[in-house]
Amino acid sequence: MHPSRQASPSPSVGSPSPPAFWHARWRRLSPLARDIVLVLIVKAIVLGALWFAFFRAPAARQMAMEPQRVEQQVVAPRANPESPHAVR
Repeated sequence: MHPSRQASPSPSVGSPSPPAFWHARWRRLSPLARDIVLVLIVKAIVLGALWFAFFRAPAARQMAMEPQRVEQQVVAPRANPESPHAVR
């Protein structure tokens, strides 16, 4: 152990408050890391706003569909293995 370093104090004795801790941690990050964190936070906020605005619920009751009908349209039928893939 380095002589100038001491063992970390217990949480109740002399520990910084949570906002001071996060501020100090934020200051230690490199500028690139800060930029990445800010971009990810903004991206999460924008995605949440888009979901809330457009995907939270159907716009009209008649737009709701049964899962079986959706599955029939989304899942393609299996190709017949006996038929050729391309005709030349």
